[in-house]
Amino acid sequence: MARDSGKLHVGLTDAGKAVLHGMGFVALACLVVPAFGVLTILLAVCLVAFVMGYIMRPRIRVTGNLPERVIAGQTSYLTYMLTNVGRMPAYSLSTRFLALPEAIARAGDSRVIARLGPGETAEVAITIQPKRRGNYPIGQPICESSFPFNLFRLGIVQPQPETLLVLPAFSWLRVPLQYVSRHVNTSQLRPAGRAGGSPEYIGSRPFQSGDSPKRIDVRAWARLGSPATKEYDDDLDDYAAFILDTRVPEGRAKSKSGEVKELEAAVSLCASVAYTIHQDCLIDMLLAGPDLYEFATSPKPRRLSRVHETLAEISPSAGYSLDQIGPLLEDRLPEISEIVFVVLRWDETYQRLVHWAQRAGCHTTVVVIGEPRVATPTDDWAGNVQFIPADDILAGRVEQL
Repeated sequence: MARDSGKLHVGLTDAGKAVLHGMGFVALACLVVPAFGVLTILLAVCLVAFVMGYIMRPRIRVTGNLPERVIAGQTSYLTYMLTNVGRMPAYSLSTRFLALPEAIARAGDSRVIARLGPGETAEVAITIQPKRRGNYPIGQPICESSFPFNLFRLGIVQPQPETLLVLPAFSWLRVPLQYVSRHVNTSQLRPAGRAGGSPEYIGSRPFQSGDSPKRIDVRAWARLGSPATKEYDDDLDDYAAFILDTRVPEGRAKSKSGEVKELEAAVSLCASVAYTIHQDCLIDMLLAGPDLYEFATSPKPRRLSRVHETLAEISPSAGYSLDQIGPLLEDRLPEISEIVFVVLRWDETYQRLVHWAQRAGCHTTVVVIGEPRVATPTDDWAGNVQFIPADDILAGRVEQL
């Protein structure tokens, strides 16, 4: 995106703020001692700096785009090209974002360009560090000049913002899944991601009664002098699904930005497991709270990105029942090989969902975010459930499930 027009922005540098404070002290001192000369000199310097800065204000076209996505907790470098479209050279140029969302921190300032002549270009990098997943509006950076005395910053503010997608933090884990192939309905849109949708040719063999005439290998027949048929690798696929609990109980502690630590840990763990298994499984769907997201229409290489993009914008739910989410999942269970449950509350709702999945032949992995609780007489669950503290996930201390 490139623009060279907008609204003029005037700000003070650190040196300018110091001079302004000094002028205030000198003005107070004038009440006691004759210091009007010093005050007049400081005022004259500030006036000259502002007038000269306005006359020599930079006319810079900023060219560059935000990346499609970045990852929470990782430092990102945003590269922009600066082009001087004015008739005069520009001095003491720096580039920065005027305002960033609370969830995105500045990790460093861009380099200062001493001089940029008319028609010349220069490349600068702005460093940011997203702290939390989400979708954030971010405006174009402003290119400012502190010429002549480094007291004022003058630049052009671009009015139209862009959007930055921040993915949840994720890492590779050791996940002991079964990878059991299932027979699936390959009609309609599902073959878009199937590895078996384009069977691989593995050789030829003598033609046998019952073989399809469509698979006759004419070249092998001519070479061998007897009918031959083509053989393909028609292995079935491993389909995976994620079940994410987004219920946040009332009274659960929240940060200043409104995020819930347990939910953030659950989302991050889902993203990590998806990153780990996406080469071996087709990630078919994500049931996040009462919302079902399906990825059957996406090619296999695209599915991981879609899962992470979806997880980036997951929000907490007030509550839901088994009657709401059960029908979304029950009919699909016979086609799913692996189901990973990441829950905040291990209660009857998710216990029954896991029972359904296991009766349908799915291999299930159940992770509860939090400390293990003491079993009560009403607990009748005998399956394998892992309890992982949220702090361990957010600190990157979890290496396997």
